[in-house]
Amino acid sequence: MSTLQNQITQSLEGLSDDSLRFILDMIQRFVMPAESKSMSINYDDVIGEKKRRIGSMKGQKFIADGHNIDECNDEIARWFGVDD
Repeated sequence: MSTLQNQITQSLEGLSDDSLRFILDMIQRFVMPAESKSMSINYDDVIGEKKRRIGSMKGQKFIADGHNIDECNDEIARWFGVDD
């Protein structure tokens, strides 16, 4: 194993299962996109636990009833400098 691989392995030690799942997901999405489409990893098999949502906003509603969020698209585009 190379020095860089050893450094990466050491940096993963002690991370929570949620953090490891996140890192594995990012590797699958961005580092090996073609391979990850053909090979899917079952987190339950790897970690031995059930999946759970990360974050404290699970199940909360963020948009008021009757509000059309698409009305804000032009303003959001201006914020991010999106040209039409």
